[in-house]
Amino acid sequence: MALKATNCPGCGKLFLNPGTGKYCPDCMKKQEEQMDEIASFVRDNPRSSVSEICAALGVKKSLVIAMLQSGRLEESNINIKYPCASCGKMIRHGRYCKACGKKITGEIAASLQRVRKNAAEQKEKKGVYSKDQWLK
Repeated sequence: MALKATNCPGCGKLFLNPGTGKYCPDCMKKQEEQMDEIASFVRDNPRSSVSEICAALGVKKSLVIAMLQSGRLEESNINIKYPCASCGKMIRHGRYCKACGKKITGEIAASLQRVRKNAAEQKEKKGVYSKDQWLK
């Protein structure tokens, strides 16, 4: 695997990135420690809001929301809402609300169906075209 020289978005330090993440090892370690602190705080204070967690621990709001979206905080222990990534409606887990999730799933299914239909049509168009057919 090739190493790529990259600037860490957390501290700005130049490091050799093996493609495992966008942060340097020091920032990754710091972020993991912050995630452990957040999880511990939420266990002890289950009714805390995102802003209360950020104020108490001095962590970024985006880190708390990323933990919620990825499932790193147990849903049963929290009473935290954050905005849907698509419409902004307040949700408790995942990245999208149910309505946006259904819409996105429908769009993906429709796209997949179009791709399959186009592939089937291309498969049916077997044959050889002569130069004369393209000139007409």
